[in-house]
Amino acid sequence: MATLQSIRKHGAALVIVIGIALFAFIAGDAAKVFQPGMNSQNVGEINGKKIEVQQFQQLVEEYTQAINFVRGTNSLTEAENAQIKDEVWNTLVTNTLIGTEADKLGLTVTTAELQAVIDAGTDPLLAQSAFRNQSTGLFDRDVLMKFLAEYAAMDPEIMPAEYVEYYHQLYNYWKFIENNLISSLLMQKYEALVVESQFSNPVAAEYNFNARNNHAEVKYTVVPFSSVPDSLVKVSNSDIKRLYDAKKELYKQPAETRVIKYIDVAVKPSQADRDELLAEVNEYASQLATTDEVAALVRLANSEVAYSAVPVTANALPEDVATRLDSVNGSEVYGPYYNAADDSYNAFRILNKVQQPDSVQYRQISVIDNDATLAAERADSIYRALTARRDAAKFADLAEKYGQPTEAAWLSTANFEGAAIEGDNATYLNTLFSMKKGETRQLNLGGGHLIIEVLDTKNPVEKYEAAVIKRPAYFSNETYAEAYNQLSAFVASNQTLEDIEANAEEAGFRLYPIAELNNAAHTIGGVQGTREALRWAFGAEKGEVSQIFEAGDNDHLMVIAVADIHKAGYRPVADMADMFRHQALNDKKAEKILAEAKKVTTMDEATALSGAKNDVLRRVSFSSPAYVSKTPANEPAISGAVASLEEGVLSAPIKGNGGIYFLEVVKKEAGNATFDAAAEQKTLETTATRNINSNTILNELYRKGEVKDNRYLFF
Repeated sequence: MATLQSIRKHGAALVIVIGIALFAFIAGDAAKVFQPGMNSQNVGEINGKKIEVQQFQQLVEEYTQAINFVRGTNSLTEAENAQIKDEVWNTLVTNTLIGTEADKLGLTVTTAELQAVIDAGTDPLLAQSAFRNQSTGLFDRDVLMKFLAEYAAMDPEIMPAEYVEYYHQLYNYWKFIENNLISSLLMQKYEALVVESQFSNPVAAEYNFNARNNHAEVKYTVVPFSSVPDSLVKVSNSDIKRLYDAKKELYKQPAETRVIKYIDVAVKPSQADRDELLAEVNEYASQLATTDEVAALVRLANSEVAYSAVPVTANALPEDVATRLDSVNGSEVYGPYYNAADDSYNAFRILNKVQQPDSVQYRQISVIDNDATLAAERADSIYRALTARRDAAKFADLAEKYGQPTEAAWLSTANFEGAAIEGDNATYLNTLFSMKKGETRQLNLGGGHLIIEVLDTKNPVEKYEAAVIKRPAYFSNETYAEAYNQLSAFVASNQTLEDIEANAEEAGFRLYPIAELNNAAHTIGGVQGTREALRWAFGAEKGEVSQIFEAGDNDHLMVIAVADIHKAGYRPVADMADMFRHQALNDKKAEKILAEAKKVTTMDEATALSGAKNDVLRRVSFSSPAYVSKTPANEPAISGAVASLEEGVLSAPIKGNGGIYFLEVVKKEAGNATFDAAAEQKTLETTATRNINSNTILNELYRKGEVKDNRYLFF
């Protein structure tokens, strides 16, 4: 029980980044995920293994429960749920791909390796966990071991049900950490195996050193490709196909994408809607000036800002209210006024303005008994013992005598600002924050009696008890229906993509393009609630136009048209033609320039070529591409040619990225660096492994694993 109480003090510290790896498959038991015989649809496929939608949903639910536990919440936003589904899928893919490779190689994570990580206690998963030392705030393996021992010995028949439930949740949370540590260690082992395969040798080390240390001054003449008009060369489809075939592996896409165009109508309040809302706020503002039932009025007005009977700092109030506090005279109602930042109509009244500490250190003894008279007598006795003679009784001794916590706690205004607080809760907080350092009070509440002692206070600040009516502008049913009917009429008379493209602007609609819509997307155009539209887009044929989708927070209307479909695999050469056309033009221009340069034997003859430019490059080395300002372009070909070119010798024509070059080395020099074979080999190995990390490894495994993601059909 002591361990549980210690851990529960760190509840706020349990918040962890959603991006850490998945729990359960998290549990490492991949076999359960792939049990045969389940008659259901597949959410995807990894390495030929089908992932069933029910099983994937179970993993999502387990992960969601883990996140809610560490956050202390019961629900997540739509965006957070979408992010969790991505995390579940990505982790499932990662663990499956790495697990397959690890099985082939015989890689495992031993109990001793896992224990070593726990003993070290430095892994971020451990550092953010609840198992911390109270004094240092750092992960403490002894706290963990004590909890595990207590959990193993726990008797659910004796312990209160809420403790049993919390123990189960905390144990599952630990398994979440433990299994993610195992997954992380396995990934590290596999990555290290690949990285350590990169070696160098003394010959390569010396060559690398010379390439970096030696440099040259070079005269050059270039005939830029831009000097040849495009009209003088002709690019054929076969030219583009040749370039495409040489690089098509770079343009292989693992999943199908769609090119879509869509109309998104964000429904806005009409002027009539705004006038009606302003009239409502005016009425509530007039009532706010005289009513004693402030809380009831704020609720009746459906204000975005909850009323609290406890004063709060200006930081807790909406910014538009906070900036107007100095303009308020007494308890007069300010407003109504319009705030453009959140498109709202507002009015507020300051009921109380006080100077109070921002934080209070306190301790308390609660007295509760079924016999109200006995409870009151006991509370009076404790209070008298604490206040009659200050040394007659110590607070901690009495707290311990009545089974109460003896430790003091700090409470900050920030802990409750923003909440709707009334009744006993308001009475309690108002009492606590109005007490002076060293003061003791007895407080009688509906649920019992409290004896409170304030030990310290910090940071006196101005606080406000404010009643705020904030009503964001909204559209009426009539306004929504009008927007829907307008879009419906347009779609009815424009049922092809060509018609929509031709007539949308004139009809007052904007057509938005998405060139590569992936089925792993959660929204279309960043609008929430567009999952149905996404499913439609991936089920439609090229040229098909959708019906109207209602999206967003019931405030968007969307129509989609499929302009093209890019199937998984190699992109068609026609789709890539524009990308390769410029390179094909330059290739043709290079042929033309080279034909004219056949008889060039001197730099002067090169300079005499049509469109030629000349200059000098300094400190050209083999280790990095030369930058030529006359083109302008980075030219690795120049760096390579200079390395083997003798001083005073004119090079053959060199085709670069920006033109045809003629080079002549003026002089070569060695730098002042000293060759260190061991250090140079290490540099080469570091360079070779720099881009070999978990991302590059997983990308390659993903490509080979033929991963299919069909989540959009179900989520």
